[in-house]
Amino acid sequence: MALPKLNSAPVYEMTIPSTGQNVTYRPFLVKEQKNLLIAFESQNRRDLVRAVQRTIEVCVEDDINQDLTTFDVDYMFTKIRSKSVGETADILIPCNECETKNEVKVDLDDVSVTDEIPEMMVPINEDVSVQMKFPTYDDFLGNTTLLDSATVTEALLQLIITCMDSVLTEEERYSLRDETAEDVINFLESMTSQQFEKVSQFANNIPNVTKTVSFSCESCGHENEKTLRGLDDFF
Repeated sequence: MALPKLNSAPVYEMTIPSTGQNVTYRPFLVKEQKNLLIAFESQNRRDLVRAVQRTIEVCVEDDINQDLTTFDVDYMFTKIRSKSVGETADILIPCNECETKNEVKVDLDDVSVTDEIPEMMVPINEDVSVQMKFPTYDDFLGNTTLLDSATVTEALLQLIITCMDSVLTEEERYSLRDETAEDVINFLESMTSQQFEKVSQFANNIPNVTKTVSFSCESCGHENEKTLRGLDDFF
């Protein structure tokens, strides 16, 4: 005899930030929560990213029209998590004054994605422009430097390369996925500091899941304001 079905999962709606597509989703179940906990406890970022992606795949009931950006994944997972195990999370945040870690309750339903979208077409000079794109977590999984952040400088360089979709001149469009890694690096290294700063600004201003919280330090009483950015800050 088959065991009874325990729950009919409620269904919620959310909007994918990068596309505006409305999708329905359900909370994750115990079996999915178990996989997430194993990934979190492993402290392996690769396992964690895969677990988060898998959770979105099984909990979102609609077909998603295109690849999800990193901030899409962060936002969607936060929404799913809030309906699964609680709409608040207790996060340890150090005081700006004495560095004592304070437990701060954060409302996950109030999390949003930064509104400012960087310019996707970056002019390098009068003849050359670079079409940019937002990175995905599949990009990170395929690039050890991006995922593990060996050094800040190298991680930023690899992020910029990942965000560069194509190079355009008046006559041609060069898709960088068709170029060698060496040629792309040579292209970047041939830029002036001012030109490189333009593409750097795009990488530095990729939208993020954010939430600003305020708290009074339990140790020294200092009034703090902290803006949480990205999935790592929330969990």
